[in-house]
Amino acid sequence: MITNIPEYEDFENVSKECLIQALELFFRIYCNYKEYDDENINEEVPLNEVWEHNKPTFRTSVILLHQGVETYMKSVIVRNSPYLLLEQKRSDWPSLPKSKDVDYSTMYTYAGENLLNTFCTVTNGKLNSEKIKFIEDIRQNRNKAIHGAGSMLNNPSTVILDILKAYTYFFGKDQWFNDMKKWNQSNPLFGYYNWDFESIQSYKFLDFIEVTIGVKQLNFFFNFDLNGRRYFCPTCFYEISSKGEQLKSKWAFLTPNKPSSKLLYCINCNFENEIKRVDCHIKDCMGNVMDVNGICLTCGKKTNENSI
Repeated sequence: MITNIPEYEDFENVSKECLIQALELFFRIYCNYKEYDDENINEEVPLNEVWEHNKPTFRTSVILLHQGVETYMKSVIVRNSPYLLLEQKRSDWPSLPKSKDVDYSTMYTYAGENLLNTFCTVTNGKLNSEKIKFIEDIRQNRNKAIHGAGSMLNNPSTVILDILKAYTYFFGKDQWFNDMKKWNQSNPLFGYYNWDFESIQSYKFLDFIEVTIGVKQLNFFFNFDLNGRRYFCPTCFYEISSKGEQLKSKWAFLTPNKPSSKLLYCINCNFENEIKRVDCHIKDCMGNVMDVNGICLTCGKKTNENSI
């Protein structure tokens, strides 16, 4: 008989791991570059030169992306029946009485075009032609990466967009960011310095995505609309300030996005804070959104307390 039959969750988890690691490779390159917080260095060595140097890493990311897509398709197929993945003839299956046990992982499973055809069959036509083309393009890009060809490797934004599209197609909006944070927080070393401080460092990941693909593209991968004016998040601001650092990133938005709104939601820490609508008295700042302690969430400075 066939032993150790996999569950669809097994494949789904591996799919997410592959996609997360494909994105993580780019993020680490970006973080290493940002550690050189020096204007002279940044001018002499622009980020695009660093990307150019790391093209071999791009290829690894493309391969991981393809693996994540294929593994997701396997998870959907296995949800229907794990036997639909097996490529060997039925007559070769160890299913008859007194047959020697064979571990499922040692048997050949479908890949490539056969895998895609099986995947489309079990989804009962729910996939549109756009998604099918997307999956096929990923396969072709992987082949280019394996053979050392392909202009798509000249720009990281192309691969990063494909990773985010795959995650969103398969698991829904927001999920890529939520799973990325869960992945980092599952690190055994996470929290030893300060759990709250470390948990909001995910804003660096949002900064990285914005730098590489732009906030307009990023908006497609969140349920929350990112088109509104952005502010400092009071929760993130105070947590960063408590460690003697300065927050420069703004990932908080008015909810709803109206002049009378009294709430500010941060997509980074997922907190909602009350705010006050008071004009900032700091020179050259036109902000009028304050936290309850009088910090202007536009410029990050303490405004005139008598005006609050």
